[in-house]
Amino acid sequence: MYPVKRIHIIAVPLFYTLYKKLRKERIMNNILIIDDDIDLCNLMKHCVSNEGFSPLIANNTQEAYSILNNSSDKIYLVILDIMLPDGSGLELLSYIHNNWNFPVIMVTAKDSLEDKVIGLRLGADDYLTKPFNLKELEARINALTRRYKSSISHSDIADSTLQFSSISINPLTRTVTCNNDSINLTGREFDILYYLASNPNVVYTKKQIYEAIWNDEYIYDDGSLMAIICKIRKKLKQCSPDITYIETIHGIGYRFNREV
Repeated sequence: MYPVKRIHIIAVPLFYTLYKKLRKERIMNNILIIDDDIDLCNLMKHCVSNEGFSPLIANNTQEAYSILNNSSDKIYLVILDIMLPDGSGLELLSYIHNNWNFPVIMVTAKDSLEDKVIGLRLGADDYLTKPFNLKELEARINALTRRYKSSISHSDIADSTLQFSSISINPLTRTVTCNNDSINLTGREFDILYYLASNPNVVYTKKQIYEAIWNDEYIYDDGSLMAIICKIRKKLKQCSPDITYIETIHGIGYRFNREV
């Protein structure tokens, strides 16, 4: 019986120590909430805090730009309302994706499919329509941050940099280089490129890509996916104009062409 008791005495502190370490690591991860609705901000702040993240609040674009440019804390995700009183949330979205790779959840009162597609085409990683359930927000935050964190985990991907004829895709730093020049991809663009390049010459349907990257049911509208693929191709063509890395398989989907 003595060894069993000793195992329990040792295991509990070790488990608790690991739990505290993981929770401390997670709390250091900031989520930036950009919305002019004070009451909704408070609700989202509470939601984010309950999930173990540290919320940063901006009620207009001026405050958002200030936090983005001056905060030294690492931001893992942005929740962005596209309807802001002093500027365009869409312009802010573009600015974020031109400078950082963290995921963005767009929030809006508009409920049309067209608005959703526009938001996704502009680089949003996910989309919520007001009013929404906080449980849904929690689920989407966890899905995006889990995928983002796993992509920069040393233990899982330390040796998984993908190297091809002229481009290198590093999931640890979420960077792509072409002939030693850096290619600036949005978070969604990087996810799709890495997903396809991880299994070169394998054909993926649009449904497979959408559900793997968006972590959502395929809505049978591939406009957002096609737009992102086009942007990836355009950026890769800037350094390798004669190479087509992502090939369209008509009527099926896409594949990453390894034989280039």
